[in-house]
Amino acid sequence: MADYVILVLGIVTIGAAIPITAIITHYFSKQSKLKLEVLKQEIELEKVRKDNYLIETEKLRLEIEQTRQQLSLDSALHIPTQLPLGDIREQ
Repeated sequence: MADYVILVLGIVTIGAAIPITAIITHYFSKQSKLKLEVLKQEIELEKVRKDNYLIETEKLRLEIEQTRQQLSLDSALHIPTQLPLGDIREQ
């Protein structure tokens, strides 16, 4: 009789372990898929950040080049921004 009880308990234990194992496996599978999705989004975000950095760098380079050209034109033409006070009194 004790052998039958042990056998029945073994069968019940195995029967209960299978769904629990399936639930745990499904949970870990879902977690892995979510982590993969997060990594994909982080990679996309880094690509956008890199593109933005390159655009900003190019914009600043163009602004610096424009400023240099403007300064070289101003110094080549010797355009004074203000007349000295002495020149105004003499006229």
